[in-house]
Amino acid sequence: MKLPGAWTMALAMSVSTIAMMPAAAMAETLSLWARASSANAAQHMIDLWNSTHDDQIELTTIPDNQMVTKLATSVQSGDVPDLISFDLIFMPDFMKAGLLTDLTETLGNDPNQEKVAKAFRDLATYDGKLYGTGFTPDVSILLYNKDVFEAAGLDPEVPPKTIGEIESFARQIKENVPDAYGYYFSGSCGGCNIFTQAPMMWGSGATLLPTSGDAPAMEGTGVREVLQMLQNLWNEGVIPESAEADTGSNFQAAFETGNIGIMGSGGFAIAALKANQPDMNFGIAPLPGVEEGDASSFVGGDVIAIPRGAEHPDLATEFITWQLTDEAQLEGLAKNLILPSRSDLADNKYFQEDPRYITTAEAVGIGQTPYAFHFNDMVNADQSPWLTMIQVAVFDGDIDGAIEEARAALRDIASQ
Repeated sequence: MKLPGAWTMALAMSVSTIAMMPAAAMAETLSLWARASSANAAQHMIDLWNSTHDDQIELTTIPDNQMVTKLATSVQSGDVPDLISFDLIFMPDFMKAGLLTDLTETLGNDPNQEKVAKAFRDLATYDGKLYGTGFTPDVSILLYNKDVFEAAGLDPEVPPKTIGEIESFARQIKENVPDAYGYYFSGSCGGCNIFTQAPMMWGSGATLLPTSGDAPAMEGTGVREVLQMLQNLWNEGVIPESAEADTGSNFQAAFETGNIGIMGSGGFAIAALKANQPDMNFGIAPLPGVEEGDASSFVGGDVIAIPRGAEHPDLATEFITWQLTDEAQLEGLAKNLILPSRSDLADNKYFQEDPRYITTAEAVGIGQTPYAFHFNDMVNADQSPWLTMIQVAVFDGDIDGAIEEARAALRDIASQ
């Protein structure tokens, strides 16, 4: 028998070896949609992931006011991104509509999920299942001008710890500091006020937005008390007249003038004030309630989820769990002075240079987010029951009537 040549044997061995080797995995490119407000934070996380993983992620920025429609139509057409980052307040509506992928098993077994701020965990749960988690949070806080405090005879290192102290401090500022006002709020902005006034209500024990037509609405300690505080300050001229018509366009600008003593704001104010008013001496504190210790906040920002029908759900899930790790939370977010969604990382090496970031990050852990369907109709619409209640109570003076009308209108929306 003729033996095969050496080259024939070598070729046969090579073919056999190749046949036994597993096929090399091809790197994938995933798509992530983020609303414009959170795109900068999302990009930091994506850049960190891309620098350490073969599978890459590309960001597409969606205008804030188009995200709801964009997701709904994309799921219906089957042309969805692998990941989506959106305002957490829309989570109940998206889950109920069946637009998102169930992540209960994956996130339920992830120890880092238990460290995510409770507000995110609560709002991402529907019918006992988990559909997302925290991604790029923001949170409401109390902002105060320390120089104005000192000029008014107040201790600049002691912010108000109750709504009663807000009222008395604001009044003292108006009485003692020429051209200054004690308090400010955007009187024609529903979203601004759910962000800054509502936490003082629910921190005191109130229930604000109903989840059904017969659920509690605008009930409990805090609702009337906060409205009464605002009405008193308005009637006494402690709040500038321009506040009544402010639709939110002056939400930050009013404080930057330097003649406002106290106002509710968000964590974003720190970077904005340091950039726009570097010489301003300002403080950050939790939003207080009726009693000392009732502090709370509105936990805002974005959740991250996987749309139903995503092309790469396994890789998308891998990214979601990775972004909850210490590395991602600290090097992707905190390093860039962005709040982590994990409450246990509030006090970190990147925030210690400016403790105001620590105070703000801690507010994420004590805050809430309203769990409500049809949130836009309840709160953000131009004539929403929430905004109408504030305007009638504060500017027209009918607190009790405003609360009753809001309660009925909110329940009517919730029953739809």
